[in-house]
Amino acid sequence: MVRRWAPALLAALICQLLLLMALPQPGSDGRRARRAVLEEDTATLLRWSRTASGLGTTSSLATIPLQGLAGLPPPPPSSLPAGAFTGDSQSEQGRRRPVAAASRPPATSNPGNLPRQPSEAFRLARQVAMGGRPREAGSALVALQRRQWWLLPGQERALLALWDGGKEQELPASLGTLPEDISLRLSSPSAAAPLALAELHGRSLIDGDRLWLFWQQGESLWLLRGALLGPPTPPPPALTGS
Repeated sequence: MVRRWAPALLAALICQLLLLMALPQPGSDGRRARRAVLEEDTATLLRWSRTASGLGTTSSLATIPLQGLAGLPPPPPSSLPAGAFTGDSQSEQGRRRPVAAASRPPATSNPGNLPRQPSEAFRLARQVAMGGRPREAGSALVALQRRQWWLLPGQERALLALWDGGKEQELPASLGTLPEDISLRLSSPSAAAPLALAELHGRSLIDGDRLWLFWQQGESLWLLRGALLGPPTPPPPALTGS
């Protein structure tokens, strides 16, 4: 009997082994799928129900009429930098806004504080360069003090080239006259660009025992050069007895 059914029993055993091999192993995707199906979702349902009930409550609240909005305090100023908001309204405001002060050239001291004539400015620039307590502390002296620098080593060659490129010419009558110890040349502001000076009008430079002064009138730049100490003071006349 066993010998007759041995081939059939062997075939059935082989089929069962193949079926067992085809089944998913424990911890595989099949178990994870069943776990996802059985996941607890009570908290999500409760949250949705609370949200729905809250919406119904807020709809019944009293609203502030438009006339009452004028009595509310203004909103606090924004701490965000300018340009943080975008939109058509902001771009329209940007087009209407005037040019910012940062785009303008840096403010300098008022040229009106300077003397009217370059000879007086050169005299006060000498007084500033000598230091000590000034004999006259007016606004013109302060304006020239702010414009006085020491000549830097890299500026000496550019300053001499500017002087050599200028032409000898007398001052116009509106600028007065100069003492004989002050030399004068006429140039242009563009020629003084290698000096890299922020302001030319009333600028004085100390170069050893010499003093330079720039005096600008429109497109004309007058260069004044003289001794730092000025001309020697003549001795007082000798007294003669009777």
